[in-house]
Amino acid sequence: MPNVIIAGGGASGALAAAQLLPRGADVTVLEPAAELARGLAYSTRCPAHLLNVPAGNMSAFPDDPEHLLRWLEAARPGAYGACSFVPRGMYGEYLQSLVNGEVRHLRTRAIGLEVSSQGVAFRTEDGANVSGDAAVIATGNAAPADWPGVAPEIAASGRFYNFAWTDGAFEVRDPDAPVLLLGSGLTAVDALLALRHNGHRGTIHMVSRRGLLPQAHVLPVCAGERYRPGASLRSLVREMRTCAAGWRAAVDAMRPDTNDCWQAFSLADQRRFLRHVRPFWDAHRHRMAPQIGAVVGEALCNGSLRLLAGRVRDFRMCGGGIAASIAMRGSADTQTLAVERVINCTGSSTDLARSTNPLLRDLLAQGWIQPDAHRLGAVTDADGRLVPCRGGPRPPIYALGPLRLGGLIESIAIPEIRLQAQELAELYSKSFSTRA
Repeated sequence: MPNVIIAGGGASGALAAAQLLPRGADVTVLEPAAELARGLAYSTRCPAHLLNVPAGNMSAFPDDPEHLLRWLEAARPGAYGACSFVPRGMYGEYLQSLVNGEVRHLRTRAIGLEVSSQGVAFRTEDGANVSGDAAVIATGNAAPADWPGVAPEIAASGRFYNFAWTDGAFEVRDPDAPVLLLGSGLTAVDALLALRHNGHRGTIHMVSRRGLLPQAHVLPVCAGERYRPGASLRSLVREMRTCAAGWRAAVDAMRPDTNDCWQAFSLADQRRFLRHVRPFWDAHRHRMAPQIGAVVGEALCNGSLRLLAGRVRDFRMCGGGIAASIAMRGSADTQTLAVERVINCTGSSTDLARSTNPLLRDLLAQGWIQPDAHRLGAVTDADGRLVPCRGGPRPPIYALGPLRLGGLIESIAIPEIRLQAQELAELYSKSFSTRA
């Protein structure tokens, strides 16, 4: 029986295990958390944190689209349907149900990996060696890079949270004190919801370079026509702008082919997309549930949420809080905000060269992994196998999920990760049947 070791027990690792198990693999997951499958996204206990994709498209199995709906009906009869936006904590329960008791869960972190003719062997932080025939690196999204220019006294003040999911980040001492959120994407929206859930009533400021909020889904969520734009960034933008149904419909219509489109772009077009188009793309692609969109819209209308477009110039301690100076976009004005705390809600750090993950750093040092041209993730082949920087034979080490962003720009959402997991499991199953 093939033995597969998965480093990372969040959603990506759970989806990989759920596909490998029915194909006869013996699966071991290296994950220090007590619970598998939840990771950052689905470990939240805040009931206001909902999926940003309707339940009808969140099955763990691409070839069984109603799997989640059946589970929901059994767990909460009559509560949810295909168009429901389910609490993320409940979705975490669903993913757990796929792997609990089925895999060997070692509560430890992988810190290194050795490759031999016999397969792979992980080194763990507790000093163990865990051997297998193949490795899956499913480490998920990393924390944001340290915010530049933050003075040591501010970082140590207990009022600056460089990572939104740090314990206590959403538990404000004074419920009426203002809070500054760095970023205005889905993580910032999560922060807004969690702060309000914990009783915060004060003004919340969101600041990002362009001041763009995620769009909200419009119900009913209907599947539009599928189409593929031409193989250039110019044709993509032109067709998006002229789509009669609007940007959201256009993004949905091409989603099944987004990765093919990305790979067809020249390197220069990919760079232009990341620099100029991606912020607008992400605002339409990664949307809020309608209920959350209503909450955010009301907060904007009553002034309890302020959305600012600009860049933070500096922070300084000010009385019992932090003063942030913001250079406003499109003007010479600088606005200073005095807040109780600052929470970094920007995206994860994707540059492997700056990773603090000991496993990824070890793979880099050995040359088994290399950053892609845009520093979004790792270089992989079409099957997700890591491409060594020195060339030569490729070891049985596979990337899954966000680590594949460089080659697959759609690689962070469940509908795409579940497909990667299925393809990986099918490939590995064929590989072992051929050897047998």
